[in-house]
Amino acid sequence: MPIRMDKRNEVAILAMDNSPENAFTMDMIQQFNATLDSIEADDTVRGVVVSGAGGEFFSSGMDLQYVMGLEADPMKKFFKTLFTFFHRAFVFPKPMVAAINGHVVASALAFAMCLDYRVMQKQKVVCSFPEIDVSIIPPTGCLAMVKYVIGERMTDLAFSSGRKFDGPLALAAGMVDELAENQSVTERAVAVAAELGAKKPRLFAEYKRRFRGEIADCMLAEDMRYIDEELDVTMFQNCDLNCLRSLP
Repeated sequence: MPIRMDKRNEVAILAMDNSPENAFTMDMIQQFNATLDSIEADDTVRGVVVSGAGGEFFSSGMDLQYVMGLEADPMKKFFKTLFTFFHRAFVFPKPMVAAINGHVVASALAFAMCLDYRVMQKQKVVCSFPEIDVSIIPPTGCLAMVKYVIGERMTDLAFSSGRKFDGPLALAAGMVDELAENQSVTERAVAVAAELGAKKPRLFAEYKRRFRGEIADCMLAEDMRYIDEELDVTMFQNCDLNCLRSLP
């Protein structure tokens, strides 16, 4: 199962379990959405934690080997499904916290930034937007969401350099909100999710909609336009994956 769910009191813990790198495929996104459907309808769940199931990665982003094997129309369908899922996470009415317990790369880092709070393992993991080295141009809607989180200058630097940000650098850049010891990342994320989940649910959802709603809608509209009008499928059929094998 690409998504495994555990529950700790009023917090649902979702583990992305798609070996070896917990990368996004259509099946994983569909299972993630189904799980969020059940969480959204369950009043006993007040917060959500998302983690990687194990290994070196929280997630390596979209499964490029999978994407590279798709024809044009299925590829566009996959991207629309992926970015619609990111939009959902960005405005999900219940608190969502990332427990970054491994490398978080490319679209996985964008996904983590869609969540309300990010706790990152202090050592031996990095955040990175390596798209420039993979020879991929990200859509402007997704970039706008990243700018919302870390600001325009840092977004420019992160994408144009492909730099790998370790824990302290990621914290300083605003990519994550705090660092935790390796064994306590999920515990700390659960504590934050419980803290946020203790707020009045309708009020929390309304605050989130007011802060994020406009940029979220623009983000989704621009990403859909990009896929329909500008997406060069050959860009994804000829990716250079070597840089993804050079993480510490």
